Amino acid sequence: MNNIPSKRLLDLSLEDKQSFIDSFDYVLTDCDGVVWNIYGPIPGIGDAISELKSRKKHVVYVSNNSVRSLQNYKEQVRKLGHDVAEEDIINPSFSVIKYLKSINFQGLIYGIGTEEFLGTLQKAGYELINGPNGWQAEELRVIYPIVHDQKAVKAVIIDYDYNCNNIKLLRAQAYLKGNPDCILIAGATDYVVSISSEFEILGPGYYVDILEKATGRKAAVLGKPGHLLGKLLKEQYQIENSRKVLFVGDMIAQDVAFGKVAGFQTLLVLTGGTKMSDVEKLTDGDTIPDYYTDSFADLGQLVKDVQASKNKSNL
Repeated sequence: MNNIPSKRLLDLSLEDKQSFIDSFDYVLTDCDGVVWNIYGPIPGIGDAISELKSRKKHVVYVSNNSVRSLQNYKEQVRKLGHDVAEEDIINPSFSVIKYLKSINFQGLIYGIGTEEFLGTLQKAGYELINGPNGWQAEELRVIYPIVHDQKAVKAVIIDYDYNCNNIKLLRAQAYLKGNPDCILIAGATDYVVSISSEFEILGPGYYVDILEKATGRKAAVLGKPGHLLGKLLKEQYQIENSRKVLFVGDMIAQDVAFGKVAGFQTLLVLTGGTKMSDVEKLTDGDTIPDYYTDSFADLGQLVKDVQASKNKSNL
């Protein structure tokens, strides 16, 4: 454990704890596996958020999960004992829309994603087609007109899609190959989705890789760890000094790597998809967090430790 390049949060000296708390104004935190899991809120998180807010820290929820609706995110935060403004809930559907607006995109979109994700794009005013979702005859003469429909698609956007199939990828490939001006945009690019500490499933990152390799295009990534997401967040919150932001996450490849790309301070928690044994194996500076700790709840304990010391010195 002494050879781990990251610092364990609660092992910091009292002076370093104070310096750490004073070093950031924003806490940008992942959600699934950090503030809640499939069973509900993770113990102590609501109290930790209260402690951070008492120190005037701006808490923002940044997730790669566009399967949840905005209303569901609000309900999950309320279960922690807090309210949250819509603009402080960031997921790929939000960042993709922000990006489309920033490039003044107009035209037809082919979308691979969940109903919630695609519906959010449509509600934002974008024209969109998707599918097919059902079984298709296993004959090229039947599949060809579905794949090669020659629609004037100007963007292919891919995110989580539990019903992703080969035909959807073939359609996306056809649009991208058939129109050199058609752009490829990705939301979440996770290769692994952690359901629990014992079970993981395939993420959409592999589908993005397939399309990139099949078309020679590079996707504009609007989820973690894409640099465009960091750029959008800095613009939205008018962040001039990236080191004044603490990014908290449970996944090395998505959360820590994103924080590093954006120039934020990084805190890895062990309540989700990463174990202590994973931290001990880290050697790549692009994925080594600045700090690690057992739970986001430890941030609350840190604030309490600092405040207790101040109260004692004032006696």
